[in-house]
Amino acid sequence: MVRMLGLRPEERRTVALAAATAGLGAAGLTIAASGVDALLFARDGVEALPGLYVLLGITMFLASLGVSALLGRLGRGRTFLAIPASILVISVVAWVALLDDPGWVYRALWIVRGAAEFLVGLAVWGLAGLVTDTRQAKRWFPLIGAAAVLGQVVGGLLTRPLASWLGTEALILVWSATLVTVVVFGRRLVAIAGAEAPRSRRRRPSAVAELVGGLRDALRSPLLRWMSVGSILFSLLFFSLYLPFSRAAVARFPAPDDLAGFLGLFMAISTGVTLLLSLFVMNRLLARVGIPVVMLVLPILYLVAFGVLTVAASFAILLAFRFAQVVWLQGGASSTWEAVINTVPGERRDRMRAFLYGGPTQVGTVLAGVVALIGERAVSPRVLYAIGLVAAGGALYAMFRVRRAYAAELVVALREGRPHVFGGAPGAGEPFGLARADRAATSVAVAAMDDPDASVRRVAAELLGGLDPGRAVPALIRGVHDLDAEVRAASLRSLARAEAFEASDEIPPLLADPVPEVRLAALDALDALRADRARARGLLADGDGLVRARAAGILLAGGSDAEADAALARLSRSPHAEMRAAALRELAASTAAGTEDLAIGALSDPAPSVRTEAARTVLAIDPTAGVERLLATVDVGDGETKAFEVAAQAVAADPERAAGPVRHLAASAGACAMESRHLADSIEPDGDERLTILRDSLVDDARAHAMTAFRAIGLLHGSEQIEAALESVSAADPVQRANALEVIETIGDRQLVRPLLGLWEPSSGRTDPDWHAKVLHHPDERIRAYARWALADARGDDHAGGAMTETLTTIPTMERVLFLRRVPLFADLPPQDLLPIATIASEHTYEDADTIAEQGEPGDEMYIIVTGYVMVILRGADGHQQVLAVRSAGEVLGEMAVITSAPRMASLAAKGPVRLLTIARRPFEAMIRDRPETSLALLRVLCQRLADSESALVGGPGDGRETVT
Repeated sequence: MVRMLGLRPEERRTVALAAATAGLGAAGLTIAASGVDALLFARDGVEALPGLYVLLGITMFLASLGVSALLGRLGRGRTFLAIPASILVISVVAWVALLDDPGWVYRALWIVRGAAEFLVGLAVWGLAGLVTDTRQAKRWFPLIGAAAVLGQVVGGLLTRPLASWLGTEALILVWSATLVTVVVFGRRLVAIAGAEAPRSRRRRPSAVAELVGGLRDALRSPLLRWMSVGSILFSLLFFSLYLPFSRAAVARFPAPDDLAGFLGLFMAISTGVTLLLSLFVMNRLLARVGIPVVMLVLPILYLVAFGVLTVAASFAILLAFRFAQVVWLQGGASSTWEAVINTVPGERRDRMRAFLYGGPTQVGTVLAGVVALIGERAVSPRVLYAIGLVAAGGALYAMFRVRRAYAAELVVALREGRPHVFGGAPGAGEPFGLARADRAATSVAVAAMDDPDASVRRVAAELLGGLDPGRAVPALIRGVHDLDAEVRAASLRSLARAEAFEASDEIPPLLADPVPEVRLAALDALDALRADRARARGLLADGDGLVRARAAGILLAGGSDAEADAALARLSRSPHAEMRAAALRELAASTAAGTEDLAIGALSDPAPSVRTEAARTVLAIDPTAGVERLLATVDVGDGETKAFEVAAQAVAADPERAAGPVRHLAASAGACAMESRHLADSIEPDGDERLTILRDSLVDDARAHAMTAFRAIGLLHGSEQIEAALESVSAADPVQRANALEVIETIGDRQLVRPLLGLWEPSSGRTDPDWHAKVLHHPDERIRAYARWALADARGDDHAGGAMTETLTTIPTMERVLFLRRVPLFADLPPQDLLPIATIASEHTYEDADTIAEQGEPGDEMYIIVTGYVMVILRGADGHQQVLAVRSAGEVLGEMAVITSAPRMASLAAKGPVRLLTIARRPFEAMIRDRPETSLALLRVLCQRLADSESALVGGPGDGRETVT
């Protein structure tokens, strides 16, 4: 199981804890259910159940509200521990009360046990979710779910011997003991997750607000309206069958110990069959008939059950239908129900789930109690069965309506660009997910391949590669002839994923497609479908470097090929990082002499993507010796970021051998971080903007070193948690930032981590009197340049910077940095990110009335006004011109042009003398490829500007500035 799930050594303890928690929680609940039912029926009889249904529905509704309130007040970790701890206390108190044999205890225990089936499961899966990210959940949850199923089976099998040995009353203590272990193991999981860190103060919607919002969503959607009706009826039907089964079981096993043993054995067998159904039947069933049809099985089961019971109601018949009910509910109906809820957009899905389970489901539970209370006093059991038959008919009609609405919701999801509804396995995240090949989803995607909207066809083509191949392949073959290039490429990729070998003849013509992306997809399909790989040779001279690299890789996969090796060697020297990375990726299949040396040399490439591919190629060529070669290059002197990327690949290949060099890397990065921060704290700007920039650059450098140290530690102590925390370290919200730092402190080497956390405090309190000399000889060239520039006046250097002043562009570049800090678009960027922007900017001057840009021409530049004024002019179809706005110094024009290249919506002209900084699209794209952190910072600023613009438009009419640019 460990090998199948791909568990790493450091993950196994966490998974074992989560699995043990799930297994013990399920075992305890199974034992408790059998024991409590037996005690209640022996003491008060089955006649107590109708009134208890009403109380259970009310209790579950209040419990849902209470859990929501606890999540908002205590946070997830403490709430998931408080739930089993509270049930533990109640169960122990109830057992003590049993010694005096008060009548109310049995009924109270039954309600607590009924609520616990929902609450303990919520807590156990919540604890598992704390220690898993999305990728881990795919590997861990099947094992955790299997442990829960095994716990149910073991608990059911142990119930009879435990009841015979200890007595039925003692089963409550056994349940309490399992709850103790759930709390203890859960406490450890919370500590591993770092969930005890101060929680966010962001206001969480109340449970009542969630229910009200869910009601509004349900009323607006035909699908959700009929699901709400179904929730009421299915809850009514569940308890309507549970009641006569319980009565028949009590009549057959009047002794409490025997009854508890029978119920435990029943649960063990039904759970085992459920597991087999989930693993071996549901996938095939869904692929053949689809989710909407599968949803009809449960109401048909109830229809047959109550139809038969109106004629005969023997113990054997009740046992058979109760067994079918339990197996189908756990093995099929619950997961298909979740799959339908998955069609609701993500931002409303939790609210809808809370509404369905907290509202209509509990209404059905109360209604079942009311019907039973009235019916048992006024009518015969056959009339109650007839009422169940009518309810089953209503549920069947509701599911027919759900079936019709489900396909319509899938179409909406497709048009809204929500492919996860199709592509992810329905019920993803559940212990045993459903098949990906839902027949209804496949039908919708196939039909969408003929949609007039090309964007819809693209999404459909991507989806079909993960759905039913038998029905998808003909539609995808049509897609490879689509007029839209992206549809052709997506269709080829999906044919490859579906292993549609019959489509191999469609590939050769597409190798000559005019669009490089299509040629790339055709090469991938050629390789995946094992077609004639020799056809790739014709693309070794392709005009696109990525196509040449992929063609060479395909040829090398078939054996040594000198022509392909030569093509990749040339590409590895390309000035474009993307080409170099592609060449190294394909060189992993090469056996030519010198390939390994070429890859090792690329470990010091300036581009991160190239270094990563180089490390992977070294490991692919020789997995054993490759680790040693990578570790030999982990030299902090060549740059921490480069060293970290190489170390990450080495750790992935051999964690034990890489541990020592990685710890050394973390310690060295930490020392560099502290040194830069001490230098920054030594600088007192006193209003000097140059010194302020120098100090800020040192603070930024210190934090960058610290981030490298944290990531290096994370390679050995849970990189997922470290990376998740690092995403929030630079957050504007101080509470979110504090939470992230707290999580980092709980993971890894605290002795190394704790001093680095102070780098996010206002000052370290330590200064260095020799800071002038040290910043001028700082290892980072950018900081040295800032230092020479900032200290030029103090040293009497008119050239402002020593060796950096050998060209006439140095002074303007530094002055541009100073200017860019005053521009709102760039004001929040650190100096290290401003310098490359200042470097690629070019300076232009214009006289009065000069045209800067024409309306309708391609937008491939953005302009920053240094001095003067620029008019934004709109030219109408009749030639009439209108001045929409006048921009002044510090404002930015056409900032979206470098991203979209869309035609300009207006002309720009100088109003008097104007001096501009111009940033062209291609240099800007190259810069952000090499420095992704700069692009992220700019995206945050642009998103904020768009949000501010939208707020201004909503708030009232403005001057039209944002809409013009």
